[in-house]
Amino acid sequence: MMKRRRFTAAMLAAPIWPSWSLAQSGPYPNRPVKLVVPFPPGSAGDLVSRMLASKLQAGLGQPVVLEHKPGAAGNIAAEFVARAPADGYTLLSATSAIVITPWLQKAPIDPAIDLLPLSQTIAGSYVLLVNPSFPARTFPEFLEVARKNPGKFSYASYGNGSGTHLAMELLKVRAGLFITHVPYRGAAPAMHDLIGGRVEMAFDTTLTAIPQIRAGKVRAIALGGPTTYDVLPGVPTIAQTFAGFDTDGWQGIFAPVGTPQDIARRLCQEIAKAMQSPDVTTRLNELGFQSIGGTQQSFTVLVAAEHARYGQLIRERGIRPD
Repeated sequence: MMKRRRFTAAMLAAPIWPSWSLAQSGPYPNRPVKLVVPFPPGSAGDLVSRMLASKLQAGLGQPVVLEHKPGAAGNIAAEFVARAPADGYTLLSATSAIVITPWLQKAPIDPAIDLLPLSQTIAGSYVLLVNPSFPARTFPEFLEVARKNPGKFSYASYGNGSGTHLAMELLKVRAGLFITHVPYRGAAPAMHDLIGGRVEMAFDTTLTAIPQIRAGKVRAIALGGPTTYDVLPGVPTIAQTFAGFDTDGWQGIFAPVGTPQDIARRLCQEIAKAMQSPDVTTRLNELGFQSIGGTQQSFTVLVAAEHARYGQLIRERGIRPD
């Protein structure tokens, strides 16, 4: 409870540092900006970060350089940015895992508290998948089969505490299901065993799932987020059955706490322009993502709410890291 109160207060308190709080050698920005990425090159998070960096470079008039620091569930990158000078030249491109990790493991910093949210870049739905041999083609049929066979089926995830794990646990709680969890070390082995029939179902990101769905190797049952996607025609949302159900993942940009508000405001404006540009929006939609580019206030509220929501789920379900 104390952790949640401390987090909420930190997130909702408006930054008050004036523009002169850090010595500047000229108007911001006057040198390259570093965008730290906690994912390996070629991942979905890296792809979105590269698209943003290209647009930001044009908007800021300075190079935006990606620096990859994967590992430790994002803690390496998050700590690096949290301890960087709060001058707008070191930013973090992080996913919603940043508000989950503090509930699962100890770290030198709490990324959800020690970083300043700037802007949400994308939202991405998880999609509920089943092996083609699973005896259900619709979400109502899926619920019926699962309820009639408690404990018979198993589901894959990227690992304990991963977004795909928490998405299924949310569904199990809401729908009253008993399905066995089988954690894997990443998306590739989880998808491999789902296709091979060693597990019957899984949540996965649209980016990973769409090629396998189109190839007929897995079947899409429902979307975990609140909206449908043109790239998955006919696939309903779980929220159509369970009002308010939402497992949308997201990605956004953070800065060190103490970043001057005028610099934060400039970055938010440029991020919004970048993410709302037609070519970026179109490309992301093709991949099953929604381009956001939201305000600092809306992102701060989202981060706080997600931190509390997943913390409650992790405690109630007794989830522990691998």
